[in-house]
Amino acid sequence: MKRLKIIIMTMLAACMLTACSSDDINVVDTAVVEINVLLIQSNNGKTSTGTMYKTGETYNPPHCYIGKGIVYNDNYPTTVYHMSFGANIKGSDVFDMLNISFESNQPMSFSNLKSGDTFDSSQFHAAAAYTPTWMEYILKQATALSGKVTVVGTSKVGDKSYMTLRLTDLRFNSIDNTCVYTVNGTVEYEIWDIKYE
Repeated sequence: MKRLKIIIMTMLAACMLTACSSDDINVVDTAVVEINVLLIQSNNGKTSTGTMYKTGETYNPPHCYIGKGIVYNDNYPTTVYHMSFGANIKGSDVFDMLNISFESNQPMSFSNLKSGDTFDSSQFHAAAAYTPTWMEYILKQATALSGKVTVVGTSKVGDKSYMTLRLTDLRFNSIDNTCVYTVNGTVEYEIWDIKYE
């Protein structure tokens, strides 16, 4: 009986890990992607993954903060608050940076975000960027066409607090506009304690 269970479990695992469409394009189950790994798939069949940098590595690990700024409408200054989630991405030849931001005319707090809260792309701004070579200082950016962000929850490790977001079907035009990329993943962002000025 134990041997039969092992055989059945092995067959089920093989079925779950291998799925192809009729066009022989690999379909990857986004539910099995690790935390801080992004799955990036194009509408022409290209699949890429990107991992987030860790604290202490060369580039920014996933982090989030709340800030404020001033915008001018008809020469009248207005205070705008923003909640930003950003990270550099390594290992992907598609994008090397992803930023998500929410804006409000009222002060914001991470405590206002609850597990299960879901936002569509009309409620936030998301931009993915790519620098073809390190000699180029200007990033080429694409803005999200659609997609959702869901709050998974918050956690604390030692003296650091984290907020985890699930990114679902964030769609971006490629930098050269030849295809559309869909980004999926779950990212754990360190909450940076930046106070309003």
